[in-house]
Amino acid sequence: MSTFAPVRLSDGTTVPGIGFGVGTAHFGNDSAELVETVKTAIKVGYTHLDGAEAYANESSLGKAIAASGKARDELFVTTKSGPGLKDIPTSFDESLKKLGLHDVNLFLIHWPYDFPKPGYPTIEEAWKQMEAIKDSGRAKSIGVSNFRIRDLEKIMNMPGLKHKPTVNQIEFHPFMYEAGEELYQYLKKHDIKIAAYGPTTPLTKFANDGFLAALDKAAQGLAARSGQSKVEPGQVLLRLAAQRGAIVITTSGKEFRMKEQLAAGALPELTQEEVEALVAAAKPAPQRAFMKHMDDQNTEY
Repeated sequence: MSTFAPVRLSDGTTVPGIGFGVGTAHFGNDSAELVETVKTAIKVGYTHLDGAEAYANESSLGKAIAASGKARDELFVTTKSGPGLKDIPTSFDESLKKLGLHDVNLFLIHWPYDFPKPGYPTIEEAWKQMEAIKDSGRAKSIGVSNFRIRDLEKIMNMPGLKHKPTVNQIEFHPFMYEAGEELYQYLKKHDIKIAAYGPTTPLTKFANDGFLAALDKAAQGLAARSGQSKVEPGQVLLRLAAQRGAIVITTSGKEFRMKEQLAAGALPELTQEEVEALVAAAKPAPQRAFMKHMDDQNTEY
C-alpha cells in the first residue's frame, strides 16, 4: 500500500503521489513478462500507472490492468503521445485501443522537439488538439513532458487558452536541482506540478563518493527517526522527490523493491541538513541521463 500523499492538480484532479512506470527497463517489453510485473505492482499497492506510446508496451499495460481485478476508478492511468506528433488525436485513439480503456486520467505530450516538421502541428496547434481531447472527457487531465520554459511559454501565451498543462514530467533528482531551478520556479508560479521520472538515477548512473556518503548518512538518519533497522538509498531519493512536491514516477521488476518504494512515503522528512548535504555533493557535477535537449534553452525545435 502506498503511503505517499496524493497531489492535487490545478484542474482539481487528485493524483496518487507515486506511480509505477513502464518505460526505462521495461521499454519495448510488450510481453507476458511485463503483464505479470504490472500485475505485481498493482497487487502490492500501486494505483498510479505511467505509460507512453513511445514505450511500445501499452498492450501489455492494458492486459495487466484488465487482469488486476481493479475497478477503473481505482486506478490512475497516464499515457503520452509520440514519437511523432503529426496527429495527436489518432495517437490518443490508438493508445486507448491498446490499453483497452475508454479514457485515461492523464494524457501528456511526451516531448516538444518534433515541432515543427513538415506536416506536423506547431506546439500551439498540438495543444489545441490536447484541449479537445480533454473536453471530450476521454482524458481527465492533460499536460506535457520534457518541456523547457520556452516550450511552455508557447502554450501559456496562446490567445484563448482553455486548459493549461497540469503537469510537466521531467527528470528530477539532486544532480538536476541546480540546473533545473529556473524551470522549477516557472512551474511553481503557474501551478504546473512536477512528475519526477528517474528519481533514483544517481544510484546507477553518476553518483560520486561524496554523494553516496551523504546518501548513506541520510538513510541512517531516516532509519533512526522512523525506528527502522534500515532505510535503502533509493527510498531516500524517492522521499526527497516527494518532499520537494513532485509526483514520483519509479519502477522495478522485483516485488520486494516495489514494496520498498511504496513504503518510502511513510518515512519522516529529510532534515534541512540532510537535504543540503545531498544537494551540495551533487552540485559540482550536474548530470542528466535523459532528454539532453532540456539543457539547451536557445534552440528552436
